[in-house]
Amino acid sequence: MKKKESNLLFYVSLAITAVFAIWGLINPTSLTTNLWKWVYDFHNTFNWFTISLPLVFLGILFSLAFSRYGKIKLGSKDSKPEFSTFSWIAMLFTAGIGVGLVNFGVAEPMVHYLNSPKGLAGGYNEIEAGKNALSLAMYNWGIPAWTIYAISGLVIAYFAYHKNTSFLPGAPIEEGFKDKPWGKKLGFITNIMASSAAALTVSASIGLGVFQVKNGLEAILGIPFPGLTSSLIILGVLFIGYTIPAILPLGKGMKFLGDFNILIALSLLAFTFIFGPTRFFMEMILSTLGKTIFDLAPIATDTFIFQEKGWFNDWPLTTLIWWISWTPFTGVFIARISKGRTIKEFVLASTLIPTFFLIIWFSVFGGYGILNTIIGDQSISNYVLNNPNDVYLSFIMVLQALPLFKITGAIFVVLIFVFLSTSATSSAIALSMMTNNGSENAPKSRTIIWSAIMVIIASANVVTGTLNGVKAVAVFLGIPYLFFLILQVSAFLRQIRRDFVRKEM
Repeated sequence: MKKKESNLLFYVSLAITAVFAIWGLINPTSLTTNLWKWVYDFHNTFNWFTISLPLVFLGILFSLAFSRYGKIKLGSKDSKPEFSTFSWIAMLFTAGIGVGLVNFGVAEPMVHYLNSPKGLAGGYNEIEAGKNALSLAMYNWGIPAWTIYAISGLVIAYFAYHKNTSFLPGAPIEEGFKDKPWGKKLGFITNIMASSAAALTVSASIGLGVFQVKNGLEAILGIPFPGLTSSLIILGVLFIGYTIPAILPLGKGMKFLGDFNILIALSLLAFTFIFGPTRFFMEMILSTLGKTIFDLAPIATDTFIFQEKGWFNDWPLTTLIWWISWTPFTGVFIARISKGRTIKEFVLASTLIPTFFLIIWFSVFGGYGILNTIIGDQSISNYVLNNPNDVYLSFIMVLQALPLFKITGAIFVVLIFVFLSTSATSSAIALSMMTNNGSENAPKSRTIIWSAIMVIIASANVVTGTLNGVKAVAVFLGIPYLFFLILQVSAFLRQIRRDFVRKEM
């Protein structure tokens, strides 16, 4: 991409981002109402398409991994991985999931347990509803989510390392369909959509994370933090926390955050596992593992026909589109850190390892919430029922029920902070790459600009309380990007087949 086109991409993306941000400031009700209406119209018409798409992507990925293409290395034959396997997985995982792991670790299984057609609301008994709740949470967060990330990252990585294209989401379309008159134009449009969606999506997560940090501090210290001042101070600290690693070399900034984040998460998980009902956790992990595997196809082909679609629209469908809206920057970032990996190694590691970790995570934290409902005081489920728009405190409630909350609560706050930093850091890096010719190492100045833009959008939404509106924007932009992602995959399959035939000739 020429410098002139790169600057145009930056300014157009910035303008689109600003339009939605200003709309949210001036009339948040209009923004939220209209965008969610359009999103639900799409869900009601194309639910069969959205729910089954991850299964199609999974089939493509594993067909590639176990075919003659699986040995292809992302890079030259003698390319070596830039990062250790642990650091690679840590960066991949924390960039792809972020703070949502804590926000929804307890809340989402509880919502499915109480409100889904396969939970208590659907007439299931407590035991089956509990098992189904974990299975549904894993469909939203497990293999389908990582399949979407993996296929996006693989496509961008293949074109960048084998066809010398830029690290741009639109590059596969432009290169793979360069024989078509619309290839270049559609590639440029893809880049605009990608940059706008990435900035708004991560801004929503940053704003949400501010409230989580605030809740954690209030719970630990027993002191309320009313008003905007404390929220803006937290946001300012976050801005510093994710901007500094973003302008450092990947091997120092993002690598450190990824490693540190995983170690903190593992420590909190191990503590809860040991000091909680360990035998129950083991049984729940085994049950969830089995249901994650065997319920994958049934969930991917169930549109709850003849049933009310409220929960189906709000959770499985919206969550899958939400992941699509994250792929513009996660795909670019994953591609950037995966040089030297074979396609088989890339596919297996990026889909199975995070999924297995999440099975344990949701079984422990979400499982504890369900156990508290079935044989405990039901405090967690009562909170989720009475606070449908603010269910995130449920994670802290699990920690409060265990010993040493002053310590684990502090670790929780650190975990939230670092998770937010890793997501925002990877997003700032990817955005600076996307709006600077897709270069592998974009200038620090552009990274700082995007860091500032994200914190401005997040601060505006913290002030106005329109986080639901920003999420609506992210999901709304994720819908058209879904079709660009399908085009990327089509271009990739077309290109890799051509390249392999040439090598055989």
